[in-house]
Amino acid sequence: MNLRLASTLALWAGLSGCGRTPAQADMPASNMPVSKVQGLNTQPTFLSQIADAPFQTAYSARRRVWQTYPRAGANETLEYTENVCSDGQGHFSVSPEHVQQPHLSAQAEAIFLLMQKAREGFIYRLRDFRIQELNAFLQAYRIEDLNQQVSVAGETCERLRVLPGARGQSYWELDVDVANGLILGTREFLRGTLVSSVETLEYQADPNLSRVVLHQGLPAVPFTPTTASQVLGFALLQPTFLPQGFTLVKSEKISDGSDNWARCTYSNGGEMLFLLYRADPIGSVGSTDPGGPYTIKVFSAGRWTVEQAELGLHHVIVMGREPAPILQQVLESCAP
Repeated sequence: MNLRLASTLALWAGLSGCGRTPAQADMPASNMPVSKVQGLNTQPTFLSQIADAPFQTAYSARRRVWQTYPRAGANETLEYTENVCSDGQGHFSVSPEHVQQPHLSAQAEAIFLLMQKAREGFIYRLRDFRIQELNAFLQAYRIEDLNQQVSVAGETCERLRVLPGARGQSYWELDVDVANGLILGTREFLRGTLVSSVETLEYQADPNLSRVVLHQGLPAVPFTPTTASQVLGFALLQPTFLPQGFTLVKSEKISDGSDNWARCTYSNGGEMLFLLYRADPIGSVGSTDPGGPYTIKVFSAGRWTVEQAELGLHHVIVMGREPAPILQQVLESCAP
């Protein structure tokens, strides 16, 4: 499998079916986190709703997406609109609408819109920063109430600022619907400069979705360390290094139609990191990479970084929003 195909699998198919950790509502009351929202004496009710809100709230919305990122020594800007919806029962749809920046030909825009539609599972679950699991999130991040109530597409929202627990270069501002916990606005800042935003322009509760084709995730089979070899057909490599605060959330088998892949999901409660891995049968030729075995390939997809290497008979892909050197340490720690 070449780099482009493997990367496409990783970002579109490999991540299209990934979900988050078990619902916060399933946690015993004794395990619920204490309030860590600066500026408030008690934890707001909507905070515990954020993780499940995208999947348990029936709504439709039109959103503006704006991103800037470095490429070839310069900053590029991507701006487009999209329509999203959820039936409140775990099913959703993301349909890109129109590209404002950069200027594209009609054919190029049509291709971009098709590619974004193919990524809808990744976009809905992972593109935008959000709380994945509250208890772990509050161990890794600080939340500040900015004491600002704002109206977003007619909905009353509370504006929060989220900062890494350890000093980092990024922070986020979230506009959270106080009625249901939906995040209707997200802004990411890097060293104080706005680098991405997602803004809800129109919002409708309980829409009629009878004519909408909702997303179908890639089938996945869960496994544990003791069942990995039986489920996958090969022994699992596991990283010996992870970024601070990240732990294993789940392990699953997925298939690209010809090969089985292990997909391991790691999280610190907010950010996600993924490791995809497969192994060639013993006796195979091994690496066919022109760069030779143990050569790491790196590319970016927006603010995500993907790193891939062939370690003998082992094919490993690591992806996340962590810095590239950190992801390289994760990948190298998988070496047998």
